[in-house]
This record gives sequence, structure tokens and C-alpha cells, in this order.
Amino acid sequence: MLDARIALALVASIGLAAPAFAQQTGKTLDDLDATRINPNQITIDFDYDGSACEQVGPAEIGDLFDGTLAVTFPTISTAEVCTQQIQEIEVEQTIQAENIISRIDVTLTAPDGSVIATGTTDVDHD
Repeated sequence: MLDARIALALVASIGLAAPAFAQQTGKTLDDLDATRINPNQITIDFDYDGSACEQVGPAEIGDLFDGTLAVTFPTISTAEVCTQQIQEIEVEQTIQAENIISRIDVTLTAPDGSVIATGTTDVDHD
């Protein structure tokens, strides 16, 4: 009887911890690069595996902390019904960015706001 209670407690603990483990296994962006093209602009480019029925919207600039700028790229559904075919989507956008920015922290979000992938990179100088 004691073994059954221990097993039940273990199963319950794993069940409660599963959502936390799932959140920690996020994907990273492929080939993330940030290049300063002039004193006030940075071009960010990356690839990710996405749906044939989505596109990436304009970058949303977030907080600047200790030289690292947070940038979010939201995705937009382009169709209500879509096949589940995965394709590589290439993203390249230029943002306004002060000369003090040395790193970019990128978050790609789904239309519902959930995180698809993340990545961080240093800003290269062209």
C-alpha cells in the first residue's frame, strides 16, 4: 500500500511539472544575424520552420537593457484553413536602433502570442 502511495505521488508530481518542462524546450532561430548598416539602423535576419500560411509582421521594438535590445517578430495567419506543411521562412527586416545597442534578443511569436522561437546575437558592424 505504501508503494502505491509513493507511485501516485510521483505520477502527480511529474504531471504538475510537465508544463514547466514544456516551456523550457523552446526552439531557437536558425542563422540569426544582426548587422549595423548605419549609426541608426540594424538589419536583423533569420530563418525558421513555419507554416505555408503565415507571414512575419513588422518588428516590435521592446526594452533596451545593458546594450541588449529586445525585438519581437509577430507572425500573422494568412488563411483560416491551411495544410500542415512545414517550410523554411526567411525573415529580413531593418529596425531603428541607437548606436549604443550591441546585442539583439529576438522573440518570434505565433498569432495567439505564444513563443515560437527565440535567439540572441551580437550586432555586427557592416
